[in-house]
Amino acid sequence: MNKYQQKIKLLEGYYIRNHKPSLDSSEYIKNLENQISNSLPANYLDFLLNYGGFAFTDVVYPLLESNEVDDEQVLSVCFGMLPGDSYDLIRNYHTFKDRIPPNFLPIACDRMGNLVCLSINREDRGYIYFWQHDAEEIVDDSEKFGYPEEVYLVAQSFDEFIIYLEKLEDDDE
Repeated sequence: MNKYQQKIKLLEGYYIRNHKPSLDSSEYIKNLENQISNSLPANYLDFLLNYGGFAFTDVVYPLLESNEVDDEQVLSVCFGMLPGDSYDLIRNYHTFKDRIPPNFLPIACDRMGNLVCLSINREDRGYIYFWQHDAEEIVDDSEKFGYPEEVYLVAQSFDEFIIYLEKLEDDDE
């Protein structure tokens, strides 16, 4: 049993496709790392190899640096090794690389076009961020880690991000 299996089961996630794609995962990872000019953090790589291309219903996570009290975001899909699919990790990297901070790799999304991103280099390597889709402003080095206002810290590691994921509570009131 890998370290994410129990949490994923509790969150009632499911694979986007009914079967794992028939591709050489080591070749895919090598190709991705060449394109991003960095290696993937080991904890994210472990998740990607086991749960890439995974979707959720009613799963939320907090924004650690939001001004809003109890600000939660919904997680819909974790991108995976899905060549030819709109949820393919490499495809999403190329779609967003000129719109997100240059050290970000988009790893998941919500239904509104917002992204969950992994910092792949700099002093915050391995941190997880929420990128609001209208955050396409010029990055200013005077801000923390040089990110625009619409980028929020979610977790300081991928494992921490998984720990923060929770089923959305039904509010019957």
